[in-house]
Amino acid sequence: MHNLSLLVSRILMAPIMVLYGFDKLVDINNFINNPATVRLMSLFLKGGVAPMWFAYANAFFQLAIGVAVLVGFKTRVSALLVVLWLIPVTYLGHPFWAGINPVFNEPQFYKNLAIMAAYLLIATYGAGRYSVDGLLSGKR
Repeated sequence: MHNLSLLVSRILMAPIMVLYGFDKLVDINNFINNPATVRLMSLFLKGGVAPMWFAYANAFFQLAIGVAVLVGFKTRVSALLVVLWLIPVTYLGHPFWAGINPVFNEPQFYKNLAIMAAYLLIATYGAGRYSVDGLLSGKR
């Protein structure tokens, strides 16, 4: 049951990364004009526009890391990278405490905390037997 639960968890958690990464590749301007990206750029580029390379790197990261978690490849590291990536995304993207659209941002903030919790569990327990990691380790 443990291995099946890990498989189902990966299947349920991966789409959030895969789909948002794919959506960004399809419409990269959506990422560049996103309020979180604008806030990030105001911190590092004094209000400049996000460079295209950064936008594509972000999109490819989300897509690739989501696929890695889905198939269970380097799962612990991949899931931990998602958590580390979500910390600034959540803080800059949903600052309801600053009065920035609290009706929208507060539930999004807490949703992201739940996503981080799920990915932390995946990082802690790994991919399980039904994964690339499981195949490579010889656990069948």
